[in-house]
Amino acid sequence: MNKKYTFLLPLIISAAVALGVFVGGKLNFNDTPERLFSTNSKKDKLNRLIDYIDYEYVDDVNTDSIVDVTVNSILEKLDPHSVYISEKEMDRVSENMKGDFVGIGVNFYAYRDTITVIKTVKDGPSFLKGILPGDRILMANKDTLYGKDYPSEVNKKK
Repeated sequence: MNKKYTFLLPLIISAAVALGVFVGGKLNFNDTPERLFSTNSKKDKLNRLIDYIDYEYVDDVNTDSIVDVTVNSILEKLDPHSVYISEKEMDRVSENMKGDFVGIGVNFYAYRDTITVIKTVKDGPSFLKGILPGDRILMANKDTLYGKDYPSEVNKKK
């Protein structure tokens, strides 16, 4: 190449890059950078469905409740111990998650409709009566505890 024109190659490359940046900036892309580089289109599918319901559905829909139901359904399929707790239920559940029957001296885990002992307080009333970790509490004060909504029943017994 002739030494007279060697300065043109960097100039042409710079002009092409500048033109590309300018034209690219003027194009209207609907996707955000996060979506362009996202590797999980399944997440996008769920988000797009919720957005579609939120903006395009004929009636007003509480999408928060749809998300809660969807998340609970997904977690239910994973295993019986995974559960989603909504922000509204968090205070109530926090109280119940403490899992203590102070009066009888046990820590428990309530799942669906059954209360299971996790551990007993050494030398506490339950320990002295022979209640062991893994035992299920089915009755208290001649009242059946299984098959009921455990948070309300547990609060009555506390």
